[in-house]
Amino acid sequence: MAGKGKGRSQKTSKAKAVPEVDPEAYGRFIGGLEIRQVFLSRVEAELHRKPHPGELAVEMVLKPLGPEEEEGGFRAGLRLDLNLKDAEGSFGRMALEIQGVYASPLFPDEATFRVFAERNLPLNLWPYLRVYLDLLTGGMGLPRLVLPVFRI
Repeated sequence: MAGKGKGRSQKTSKAKAVPEVDPEAYGRFIGGLEIRQVFLSRVEAELHRKPHPGELAVEMVLKPLGPEEEEGGFRAGLRLDLNLKDAEGSFGRMALEIQGVYASPLFPDEATFRVFAERNLPLNLWPYLRVYLDLLTGGMGLPRLVLPVFRI
């Protein structure tokens, strides 16, 4: 189940179109950010049956979470839902939620957060999702799943 290798496929879905935000205002917002903490806030995993040998597929849906106000900043995260499939259909599912706590003098408005959620949030949190997902699939006796490169 690694990447888009032979015999494996992945589908992803992304958020809606990114709204227009003043580039200078967004630059000020990003320039004042510091990530203080990253934590796994939710994990769900279930195998309905063992996968059959052969081609395995993963359908992925990535959704932003937040923002929620925190003292001196905000918290935002990502939810990754995975449907694991083989030739006979779905054999399992996983869901992970990861949160980042950011120090920021500015709390993002809706448009600013949508741009942040599309561009910066995944770049900050995607590497952590990769690690947790690798540990989870290995621990479940499944082939290791390597998430694809995140492109914006």
